[in-house]
Amino acid sequence: MAENEVSLDAFITTPATEPQQDNIAEVVNLEDEFAKLLNDFIGQDSKSGENKTNSAQATEPAGLDSFLTPSQNSAPVEQPVAFTGLDSFVTSAPTAQESNSSSLEGLITPSSVLNESQTETAVETKNGLKAEEQELARAIANFQDGIYSIADKKNLKVPDTDYTEELLRPNYKPSVGKKIAQYMLNCWDIINKADPENMKRLSKEATDEEYLAFAETLSDTDMQLAIISYVEILINLEICEVKYEQKKEIMQKNRIKKELYDEYMELQQRKQLFITKLKEKDFPIDADRLINNYFRVAQKDPDGSFEALTKNPAMFSPIEFDKIRPKFFGLIKVTPEDGIKANQKIGKFVKNLKV
Repeated sequence: MAENEVSLDAFITTPATEPQQDNIAEVVNLEDEFAKLLNDFIGQDSKSGENKTNSAQATEPAGLDSFLTPSQNSAPVEQPVAFTGLDSFVTSAPTAQESNSSSLEGLITPSSVLNESQTETAVETKNGLKAEEQELARAIANFQDGIYSIADKKNLKVPDTDYTEELLRPNYKPSVGKKIAQYMLNCWDIINKADPENMKRLSKEATDEEYLAFAETLSDTDMQLAIISYVEILINLEICEVKYEQKKEIMQKNRIKKELYDEYMELQQRKQLFITKLKEKDFPIDADRLINNYFRVAQKDPDGSFEALTKNPAMFSPIEFDKIRPKFFGLIKVTPEDGIKANQKIGKFVKNLKV
């Protein structure tokens, strides 16, 4: 518990680190694609968010949408088949640019997603305490005033406690709540000893309303202050617990978003390395289309898609015959056999490629 509380403090008090942007410029519509991925992952509570999610599921997911949040309504991907000659050369597949042509309305950029917690946890503070912690500190101070006055009049010893207001900074923690609860329990013995006859009238199972009604019947203002403050502490402790859980949930949600984003960026970098290596060899094929289509299918069938990539890369992007150089200074024209050889050469190169 202590380790989780420390991590939560660091999360709320330290500005979120912006993700590295060095490689984003090299990926087409990267922010939009990642934003759609996150919208699918998180799921919007509003009706408009649900409509956008349903609309996104109606079409084939673009880029890596199917990587992290595969759509249940998307059609199953056909398994790669063995090379069947020239038919595969003319097989067309949707390009990454075509699949990214959907509307950008309502999308979230990576920077706004990763900084969402700063907006959600922004609260007016006073003396380093947020509103709920201020109310709790005030109630505890009033409770202590009443207890000290009662103990002084009745010559009773006030229990020791290691609670201080500093423990509520920068945020309330459940371990601090336990200290406060134990301190109030110890101080309750002073209240019982100070006015035992009246305290017998108070049920141990009394509700907050019954505590307050009982306090109004007392003539001792210090007893009234202690009991009323006791009820206020219980209420504010519950509020602080709820706020703590909300902040913890925000931290966990943003941690997941950050992990997804980092994983996504790592995959984009790997894709770019494959593309760069292929372009360096000047193969007669669209390297971007080949790698993007392969990685999209690989999320659902890694083994089958890799076998297809190494044996028949033209399944992911057709061979471009106009890029094959004619032999003997153009005297011998390009034939289908040249395309088959290029296809096999590309597959062999990718199979031996170490990235």
